[in-house]
Amino acid sequence: MSISNLAKKFLEPPRYHSGPVVANLLGWQLARVLSHHGAHAMRREPAPLAETKELIGQGIADGVVIVPNFLPADEFERLRDYCAKLRSGPATRYEANRGGTGLDFTTSPISRDDQGDGAFVVEKIANDSRLLNVVSAMSRHQIKRPPQIGYQLLTMRDNEEFVPDAETILHADRHYPTIKAYYSLNGSTLENGAYVWVPRSHKLTAARLRYEYADSIRVARSPVKHNLEIPEAHLKDMGVVEKHILTEPNTLVISNNFGFHRRGHFAPGAVREQIRLVFHYLEEPFYATWAWNVLRNLNKRKMLPESVRRAVQYRLT
Repeated sequence: MSISNLAKKFLEPPRYHSGPVVANLLGWQLARVLSHHGAHAMRREPAPLAETKELIGQGIADGVVIVPNFLPADEFERLRDYCAKLRSGPATRYEANRGGTGLDFTTSPISRDDQGDGAFVVEKIANDSRLLNVVSAMSRHQIKRPPQIGYQLLTMRDNEEFVPDAETILHADRHYPTIKAYYSLNGSTLENGAYVWVPRSHKLTAARLRYEYADSIRVARSPVKHNLEIPEAHLKDMGVVEKHILTEPNTLVISNNFGFHRRGHFAPGAVREQIRLVFHYLEEPFYATWAWNVLRNLNKRKMLPESVRRAVQYRLT
């Protein structure tokens, strides 16, 4: 097993599905779902800040929170300048026509150790008190460190048809509450693949449990272990109604990705620019935080073997 796969197996949060067909026929997935959601319900709700009470209400009711005009105009422009420079930075990765979709991906981690305004971006976005208070309320976890934060630029090629990929299939990330957020730099439209969300699909219902049971068996039997389309019968049973999250630039969107969501489709020449924030570490095993801190310290001291550093560099910033 590769170093990367070992890290994901032992240091990452529990996977959506696990176990053989027989175990899932006997209700293994239902036990996993109910135990995680039971633990979530038993955790104490944090005290909301006065400025986040309405936002937290949105998150609890619909599973998604939208914060327009997130930064003051001068800070927004400073952020845009930083991202423009980041696109040519040494840690930036460019993937042409990723997965044959027609999309060119430009991605880069953002760290407070970056030359330039990395610390400014981490402080103004990843450490924003509104964001952390809302995420804490939705996850019922104490936020002890900022999330993973990274820059992403998606550019659809001119005169090409967008080819849907796995991210355009309606799905949930995990079988328990898990929080992600993105900060839109240039706004979200129907043309540039705006985030598609299913309101209230983050709630655990009898219909969702029926889906989880059936899907766990289907995934265990399938040679393809992810990105399977949700059967129409279950969509109807759960009352799924999709909603495009259309926003202006300088908007923060937070979602509980136990709920169903997908990426929208792109028109030729469309561009989507955003900063992604991932809070998966909140569901890691209890020992993972210590292990990642050790790896980060070794990396800073140039003591981490290159093979290990490459395998886990997504968590070393």
